[in-house]
Amino acid sequence: MHFVKERLGDIVAGLVTGGVGLFIVTEASSYRLGTLLRMGPGYFPRLLGMVMLLLGLLMIATARPGGLGISASREQWRGTAFLGAAFAAFVLTIEPLGMLASVTVTVFLAAMANHRTPVGTALVLAVLTAIGCTLLFSVALGLQIKAF
Repeated sequence: MHFVKERLGDIVAGLVTGGVGLFIVTEASSYRLGTLLRMGPGYFPRLLGMVMLLLGLLMIATARPGGLGISASREQWRGTAFLGAAFAAFVLTIEPLGMLASVTVTVFLAAMANHRTPVGTALVLAVLTAIGCTLLFSVALGLQIKAF
């Protein structure tokens, strides 16, 4: 089956969105649902996951044919690799290293996905974002996410 560039991008986006939605619904299924007036801890994640799953299916169903054949530049592959590494870094570092280090690494890798971003700018952005997240989630909101 020959997919053209635009259709393939729509299908991949739909698969990723739907896959994340399915993962959220699956993970949230072990939490109590509750009711609309007394929401349990699984209510909002399940609702969000179902919306993402439906949006993913809608993206696939409305993928538009037309355009040029499949091609990707070196910068596009670089961006994809760095964003994938950023997601993996967050998943692998949030528990053992804490929010400060995890967000720093994740934002740095995500910033480096753009080939025009200087390393120094990415590092400053990563550190400031990590400090801001730690202050917001741990200090201001009091969430039980360890900073270190």
